[in-house]
Amino acid sequence: MNYKTVTKIITMLLIIATILGAVNMVFASSDISIPSGTNGGYSGTGLDTTTSNIIGIVQFICYAAAVILLVILGVKWISAAPDQKADLKKSAVIYVVGAVLVFAAGAILQVIRNVGINTVKSGN
Repeated sequence: MNYKTVTKIITMLLIIATILGAVNMVFASSDISIPSGTNGGYSGTGLDTTTSNIIGIVQFICYAAAVILLVILGVKWISAAPDQKADLKKSAVIYVVGAVLVFAAGAILQVIRNVGINTVKSGN
């Protein structure tokens, strides 16, 4: 196999791995069980459930956008002429930085949510 064929195969495998990774993160199950008859794990509010739903929706939209952009960039890379690939490399660097920020923002939102809920539960 020549270099172009190997590059195309690797790009497609990376696209598939990214899609599977994003789906796995978005639809991951939680080990935390909420007792029946409570709203979000503590009485009187549904803050835990509401924030989980909002963060989950935002993360799903952001991860889906990141995967779609990766697929578009991969298709452009595969079909680009050699002189156009330099511009695509610049786009890829910008994409990677953006994707890292999106995934980091999701993690930071989860940390802030957990800290806030633990503070409310403890009454501080």
